[in-house]
Order: sequence, then C-alpha cells, then structure tokens
Amino acid sequence: MSMDGSTSFGSASSGVSGRHGADAKKAISDAKLAELALVDPKRAKRIMANRQSAARSKERKMRYIAELERKVQCLQTEATTLSAQLSLLQRDTSGLTNENGDLKLQVQTMEQQVRLQDGKVFFVEQIQN
Repeated sequence: MSMDGSTSFGSASSGVSGRHGADAKKAISDAKLAELALVDPKRAKRIMANRQSAARSKERKMRYIAELERKVQCLQTEATTLSAQLSLLQRDTSGLTNENGDLKLQVQTMEQQVRLQDGKVFFVEQIQN
C-alpha cells in the first residue's frame, strides 16, 4: 500500500516507460483508476478527491507566487524611486552644508568687524575723555 492508500495492481514493472516520479505514479493511477473504482470505490473516490485538492493547492501556490512576483516588482520600482530621491537629497544636503559653512564664515567676519568697530569707538572715547 502506498502513501495515498492505493495498492498497485499487477507487477512492479507495469509502470509507463519513460516517466519518472509523480508522473509515473499518476499515469499508473490514471490507467488503473477505473479498475480500482470497481474493486474499492471508496479508495478511488479518495484518490480523486486528493488529486482535486492537489490541483487546487497548486493553483493557490501559483497565484501566491504571482502575487509575490508583483510585490517584488513594485518594491523594486519603489527602491529605484527612493534611491533617486536619496541622491537628490544628498546633493541638496551637501550644497546646504557648504552654504552653511560660508554663512558661518561671514558671521565670524562680521563679528570681528563689530569687535574692531567697538574697539575703535572705545579707543576714541578714551582719547576724548
């Protein structure tokens, strides 16, 4: 008796030549299913129900794989878009960092000028007093 509950009819060499694995087992089962239905209708009905269940499972799996492939495509598109945005933002950040450095230098220069002016004013006030 096999895993699906079927027994083999005839000798072990009754398989279809040139087929391997599940195909050979199914081919044997297809060829013997009518005979099995006469000998054991419950088993034949269970085998058919199992085949239908396997076909539904295979279809669900194919839909699931197709959905995953669609999600991968969407995520790859999103990753490309985000990568482009990141490059632009990095470029903008670099430009703003440079501009900020320049402005800080200008502020330092202005502060020095103010201190010099304050020093001159203080010096002039000292001289006048």
